[in-house]
Amino acid sequence: MIDENEPIPQWKTTSKHVIAKSPFLSLEEHHRKEEGTDREGDFFIIHAPDWVNVIALTENDDIVLIEQFRQGSEKVELEIPSGIIDSDESPADAALRELTEETGYERTSNSEFRKIGEVTPNPAFIRNKCHTYLITNVRLSGKTQFDEHENIRVRIEPRRNIEDLIRSGEIEHALIITAFYWMRLAGY
Repeated sequence: MIDENEPIPQWKTTSKHVIAKSPFLSLEEHHRKEEGTDREGDFFIIHAPDWVNVIALTENDDIVLIEQFRQGSEKVELEIPSGIIDSDESPADAALRELTEETGYERTSNSEFRKIGEVTPNPAFIRNKCHTYLITNVRLSGKTQFDEHENIRVRIEPRRNIEDLIRSGEIEHALIITAFYWMRLAGY
């Protein structure tokens, strides 16, 4: 154990190489050495673009949720609109785009739109951030535009049901639960 007055040693990369690359992420193997010790090892790091989550509240204060099949869990997940931030857009622009593309809901002249949080999804091996935005008073425009492999159903839930959906395990995606925690911290 490190004494509370001692700094925690950093690990420095001495070599690295790309193991796999796709349009959305790359997997690298890093050989690293710990400063001040003889310890060294190989570590695998995923480089992914930043992501965005959007909590959208309707004019009736209901939450706009989506249901879609997820390849990792191999089942339909209940989530909020979310997605990759394109390299040429800001997180805020990505949030508005994802909301409309996935749900057909858009902001109105009465909408409040603001960033409520940012996390590192898993700093143990992934290098990216997830930005969470909240938008109020959204209205259905019907202008969805799903990505090639998306098949999404929109589900509107009263805000009061969200904690029960989390407790029951119907919402179990960690970044979605984190977004609702950010919403609470933001005073909503």
